[in-house]
Amino acid sequence: MRTELKNFFTAERLAVVLCGLAFFLFPLCAEAGGQEQNEPQAQQQASPQNPARALNLMQRLNLSREQRQQLREIRKQSEAELRAHTRRVRLARRALDEAIYADAADEALIEQRSRELSAAQSALISLRAATELKIRRVLTDDQLRLFRNLRQEAQQRQQLQRRMNRALRQKEGRQ
Repeated sequence: MRTELKNFFTAERLAVVLCGLAFFLFPLCAEAGGQEQNEPQAQQQASPQNPARALNLMQRLNLSREQRQQLREIRKQSEAELRAHTRRVRLARRALDEAIYADAADEALIEQRSRELSAAQSALISLRAATELKIRRVLTDDQLRLFRNLRQEAQQRQQLQRRMNRALRQKEGRQ
């Protein structure tokens, strides 16, 4: 069990990194279609997932029409499978929670559910990695360099925000 947990956390860290990439590019692909047809209107519309960031990222990367089309196609190809894998992870996590918190905890069942969750997460990570590799291949070297910088800045902002939230919670706890 300890080895599985160690592997799980390694995979979890990888998932966070890959999700960061998906966080930037999947909304980007969704916005790409609207921007080509009516760019001013697309700029005004706010996506529920990520209001202006996707559009801002797309503008900063200076994607060509062909690149936008390729990104839309990649997103279209992987969208259904991504949803299915995400659902599988959610259901596996729920099944594991139910096994852990059942009135009579069955260690063998918990181990099985843990393996199922691990397999589901692994499949999701593999799909995201393959999709992101396809996306990466669409970007030029300069765009990729810029994207890495923007991604690193976003990670630093998120880390700072987490620290500030933690400090605020600690401060509230003392009062």
